[in-house]
Amino acid sequence: MEVISRIITSSTIVLMLSGCGSGGNHEVTITEPIVETPPDTADLELAIESASLTNSIDFYLLPDSDDFENIPQDPMNPITAKRVEVGQFIYHDPAFATEGVALRAKTWSCASCHNARAGFKSGMTQGIGEGGEGFGVKGETRFWHDDSIGTQDADVQPVTSPTILNVAYQDVMLWNGALGNSTNGIINAGIDPDRLMTEGTPKEANSQGFSGIETQAIAGTGVHRIGTFPPELEDTEYYDLLLTAFPQYTRGQLGQSATASIAAFERTVLANKSPFQLWLRGDEYAMTEQQISGAEVFFGNGGCTGCHQGPAFSSPVGATADQVFFAVGFNDLDINNDIIGEVPDGVRLGRGGFTGDSLDNYKFKIPQLYNLADTNVFGHGGSFSSLREVVEYKNNAVAQNEASTNQLDYRFSPLGLTEEEISDLVVFLEEALRDPDLRRYEPESLPSGLCVINNDPTSRSDLGCDVD
Repeated sequence: MEVISRIITSSTIVLMLSGCGSGGNHEVTITEPIVETPPDTADLELAIESASLTNSIDFYLLPDSDDFENIPQDPMNPITAKRVEVGQFIYHDPAFATEGVALRAKTWSCASCHNARAGFKSGMTQGIGEGGEGFGVKGETRFWHDDSIGTQDADVQPVTSPTILNVAYQDVMLWNGALGNSTNGIINAGIDPDRLMTEGTPKEANSQGFSGIETQAIAGTGVHRIGTFPPELEDTEYYDLLLTAFPQYTRGQLGQSATASIAAFERTVLANKSPFQLWLRGDEYAMTEQQISGAEVFFGNGGCTGCHQGPAFSSPVGATADQVFFAVGFNDLDINNDIIGEVPDGVRLGRGGFTGDSLDNYKFKIPQLYNLADTNVFGHGGSFSSLREVVEYKNNAVAQNEASTNQLDYRFSPLGLTEEEISDLVVFLEEALRDPDLRRYEPESLPSGLCVINNDPTSRSDLGCDVD
């Protein structure tokens, strides 16, 4: 990068001058600019180039959210501005939640468990969709609305809610990768169709041949009891929005266009305003010296790019299964004593529970690393509450889950990082990879007029929807 200095403040010099005539002495103030030189990042640039699969720092650059040509997408669902617009609405609108239990319809949305304020995660260890009440600041205080009727009908999952941030860079969805790539990719191409597209399960959506994000939108609306296009919305603004965004679809196919629009929106949710991304774009002052030191650890002796690759630090586009799924010994969700429901044995096995291959046991999809500072839930089982805990765990390389010991990835080994290196790495992860403006992906209002994200009474109060 070219080094350019900048003026950050001024020093003041006061001179006393003797004037002629009756003026007497005068004070003349002269300001001298103090010039700041940007931090030296030559070593970091070399480390990034070495770690990059293209020998260029641009390999890690996230595109602008409206730069559709450079955002990974499914050729069966090209991204357009109209699709993103309506998809953003539907994603956040409780009006589509019409198939509820206990009369809780129109109270939750996709954003209930994947909201911008929590880095597009749920904000709590086990997200609650249908049947939940409340929101808090970032979804962290949501609770089951009525203990008197039990929680058997609660919409919860036996794993934590993955983020949708930078999800365009992952070809398959879910912690075990069970959704997507039946036609267009390579990760699930060799899975037996009966296992990949099991009838009567969410995996049946794989039969449509879409990539992971589109497949998850199809399967997820069913799992989370969200109507793809409820009849009562046919005479609303959504009707025209969807037909404009998907002119090839008929009135009877509005449900398909709704799920496709959700996926199009999700692909544009990118953390491209984080300090590290700004630095990659040429702002030499975007990162502090400690963040730069942490980046040097990340790309150097921390070995982080051995697992976290590509612009999202998840996996590179076109990755193989071995580049996406890793066994690093994290505990399951029931390490927490207050979860709703149970963790099935198949879920405990991770990728192996889906593929049926014992070599895949205890492998889980590698997560992306941006905006992790917005939450305190880490791992598929929420077994960590801070990034520092995760870094120290990786540094020590002692598995939490003893059952996974014989399956651990060869890269899961002691790193030998010093306390200073650990601190610097945590600062890089928490600060340099945090986009401070994810709320730009959250609409201010919805065509339905309902409260954005959740619409139950407690959430409406928490979210400020009842304030005049």
